[in-house]
Order: sequence, then structure tokens, then C-alpha cells
Amino acid sequence: MCGAFVYVYVGGVRYQLMGSGVERAGIGDLIARRPDLDSRYNIRPTQDVVMIVNEDGRPTAKPMRWGLIPGWAKADKLPRNTFNARDDRLTSSGMWRGPFKRSRGIVPANGFFEWKKTDGSKQPMYITPKIGKTFHFAAIYDSWINEHGERVDSCAIITTDANEFMSSIHDRMPAILDEETVALWLDPETTGSNNLQPILKPAPNDILQSHPVSTRVNSYKNDDSRLVVEEAIGEPESAGGQLGLFGDESD
Repeated sequence: MCGAFVYVYVGGVRYQLMGSGVERAGIGDLIARRPDLDSRYNIRPTQDVVMIVNEDGRPTAKPMRWGLIPGWAKADKLPRNTFNARDDRLTSSGMWRGPFKRSRGIVPANGFFEWKKTDGSKQPMYITPKIGKTFHFAAIYDSWINEHGERVDSCAIITTDANEFMSSIHDRMPAILDEETVALWLDPETTGSNNLQPILKPAPNDILQSHPVSTRVNSYKNDDSRLVVEEAIGEPESAGGQLGLFGDESD
């Protein structure tokens, strides 16, 4: 499960597409147009996120609503809990099947939060890369036209089984891609699940690290750099709100 993450824009990040060399994705240009997408420390479902997609053979940064709305959805019956897509349901579910084949992207993140059960309570943990500054979450997206005729682009982050490191915290984790698998994932010529499914696997244990953080992260109203500072377990602060994020993932 991934219900909250951090993205701190630092500039100069490059993404490689298969067969097209290394090019800038234009994240800086996007943030210049959308300052609200700049550094954030508590990104939640229904908020817009930065997503990298393949557009005309080039990696391009796009704003996307986090929580996929399929193109066929009716305005009065929008699906719920579509911010994560299970890797084992991508080919069997009508929600995910089409985007998995034709509309894939990556969501950059500096880390994500998960809640570990400790002594009857839930301790928020912040998981980050050991080396480097950015995770590349595998994601899928779709476009929907609302009742006002406006186009809404939206996405879901793909989750997979937890690796050994994450299993003590949660039984699911985001599907994290490396440079090689980013290229394959974004390549529009790659459509077969037999090529794509194998790269959606638990990340190696040795690329992750974690530490406990303040329960202030439980409230979406809090969004500041103090949320990622390590805090000793047993010294909780007021949550200031309810988490209310962790329902079942849509199938």
C-alpha cells in the first residue's frame, strides 16, 4: 500500500527512454506553470502529482490526479480507492487492463510513508532510498471527461508484495523501477504483460532504509519538512486529524 509520499523538487533529473537517449522530462517547466506541484512532504490521494510519461518519444512531465478515474466512468458513480493498483490484478481487472497496456508512466518520489503496528498503535515510518535521492514508482494513467466537458488525467501507483525489509512494516510496497526498467516501462512498443509483469517485483532489500517519524503526518493538513525528521518511538505528537486512507485497493 502507498497512501502518502514525499516529492522534493531539486531540478536536473533526467529520464531515459528506450532507443531515444537521455533527455530532460521538463519537470522544472511544469512546476513553473504549477507551483503547487513543487516540494511537498505529505502528498495524498486526490491531490495532483508529477508524473513522467512518454509523449511522442520523449519523457514529459504531466500533472495527474492521484486516484485513477477510468475513461468509461460515469460522473455519478466514480470508483473509490483507486490510488493504488495491485500488480497481480493489472491484466484481470477492467479498471487497470487498458491503462496497463497503453498508458504507463512513473511517479518520482523522495520517499513514502507506511504505518507499522506497534503495541496496539500505528507508528508512521518514512522509507527512503539508501543511495540516490529519488524513487521511480511504476504507475498507470487514464483520461476522463467530466460533466463540464473538462479532461481529467489521473493515475494509480502500482504496488507489489513487500520485500523482506518492508515486510516488518507492511505486506505491500510500491513497485520501484530502476533506470533500465524505467526505459522498458515507458516504451510504448512494449505492450505484452509477459514483458512488463516481471519488472513489477519487490525492490532489493539493500536499496531501502527507514526511520520513525512524527504522527503529525497522519493529518493531510500538515505538510512541512519536519514530517520526515526521525523521531524516537514512544514520543508521539498530536495527530491533528485522522489518517482515513487505508481501505482495500480497488480490483
